[in-house]
Amino acid sequence: MNKAVLFLSVLSACTALGAPMPAEGGEKRDTIPIEKVPDVEPPSRETLDQSIRRAADFLLASQNKDGSWGDHTRTKGLNVICPYPEGPRSFRTACTSLCVIGLLASPLKDEPAVKGAVDRAVQYLLATLPLLKRGDTRTVLGVWGHAYGLSALCRAAENLPENSPQYTELKKVASLQVEALNWMADVKGGWGYYTFKTFSRRPMGEPTSFLTATVLIAFKDAERAFGLKADPQIVKRAVASLEKQRTPAGSYVYSISHMFYPGRPINRHTGSLARTPAGDLALIQYDPAFVSRRQLEDGLERIWSRSGWLSLAVKKPIPHESFAQNAGYFFYYGYYYAARCLDQVPRERLPRHAAHLADDILPMQEKDGSWWDYPLYNYHKFYGTGYALFAVSRVRSALYPTTPPAS
Repeated sequence: MNKAVLFLSVLSACTALGAPMPAEGGEKRDTIPIEKVPDVEPPSRETLDQSIRRAADFLLASQNKDGSWGDHTRTKGLNVICPYPEGPRSFRTACTSLCVIGLLASPLKDEPAVKGAVDRAVQYLLATLPLLKRGDTRTVLGVWGHAYGLSALCRAAENLPENSPQYTELKKVASLQVEALNWMADVKGGWGYYTFKTFSRRPMGEPTSFLTATVLIAFKDAERAFGLKADPQIVKRAVASLEKQRTPAGSYVYSISHMFYPGRPINRHTGSLARTPAGDLALIQYDPAFVSRRQLEDGLERIWSRSGWLSLAVKKPIPHESFAQNAGYFFYYGYYYAARCLDQVPRERLPRHAAHLADDILPMQEKDGSWWDYPLYNYHKFYGTGYALFAVSRVRSALYPTTPPAS
């Protein structure tokens, strides 16, 4: 094979994989250059406060009597698999956890009404999380409930004295979530939520990059809040699995089996936009030599420059029917973890990223104060609002860190 043919073969392979092009002179380049979009005007404090107020009011008005949010109604012709009763319990627990996370991140968290709603929700989580279990041979949906429940308990424990009864109870239930997630780890490394082909005591299914990142980040939350540590072998295999699912170009394939099809639209940057922040945030905490802060920022820049790919999928009822095989339920997941990535951004560039995040997410708020991206029984408005409320609150703390909420 002559050099020209060899180069064209490499060029074709790099293009198909979405991998970085070989640079002249043999120089190694770890990411494709990002064409940054211009800065946008940051929202005013009043705009952010009004958005947060409307979201909180929506949640306060729609909380269930038992302290949870969401229910298993509003089915449609095509529904996500959710076997009764464990599927609905897992979804409701995850939704409630995200609402707790959003409210506790907001500047309204000390208001009596908000505090009361959070207290009821936390009591629901303390009573329900220990009861979550695998629903059937096809699914492991409880991973979502355990992971977000763990993060919610960690946030609820902030500023509590370690010798207080509340902290002790939160830590006890949090430790059960860590143990459950250890047991729910897939034999292939990481976590998934479907096990269609084989049933076994330890799941043997399809670990996904995004759920693996979700659990790893929740484990770090538990370590910081309670000093709890997951099984080191489980973590090691999960990190290795997530690293294998990151392409040389910096995108994340959808799941383990997609490693063999990195050129599919869902595995390129436009299909990975919502997964990239979570994946990078997880890896930068466990293996900072593998993902740099500059690469993490590159992932954020791709969202700001290509957010239209994600918004085109919003509210479409069929999963993955949008361009680049994006699904509606990717949207707020991606922006939640983009908001969490702001903790890793240098101070001088924080206003730029915060302003872009707000510019994308504020116009998506509904008239009733909620956010939602995909019709999922009657959970969508609650997980969407929890995700988005956290993101908007994080933007506010980045842009106006010392100002109290508007009265």
